Amino acid sequence: MENISNQLSYLKGLVDGIKVDPESDYGRIFEGIINVLDEINNSVDDILESQDELAEQIDLIDEDLSVIEEELSDDDFDDDLNDLEYYEIDCPNCGVSVCLDEDFFDTDKPVVCPECGQEFDIDLDVDEDEDEESEF
Repeated sequence: MENISNQLSYLKGLVDGIKVDPESDYGRIFEGIINVLDEINNSVDDILESQDELAEQIDLIDEDLSVIEEELSDDDFDDDLNDLEYYEIDCPNCGVSVCLDEDFFDTDKPVVCPECGQEFDIDLDVDEDEDEESEF
């Protein structure tokens, strides 16, 4: 941005150097153009300053996020997730798969389909023929 400021200062010097009468048509045009360029330069400076502040804040957020990611990637947390077993059961009404953890089977609550809202019970009785086939 320093380059634009330098170029603007050079341009102001050129206009002053050619001794344009500020009251003439050309003098007012040059003055107007230089004023607009000066305002643009100041606005760009403000934007760049804000961008630098935002970049610093983003870096701090990124560092904080890295700390959180490290804490969440703790092996104990992963082991706890791997210890859980989930079962998929299809809703008899709409056919959507409903995932249940093993603790759900210790309750007497009916299953509620998240898609259609239909309640249904699970038949946990397994035929002996099916049980024998699953052992192989």
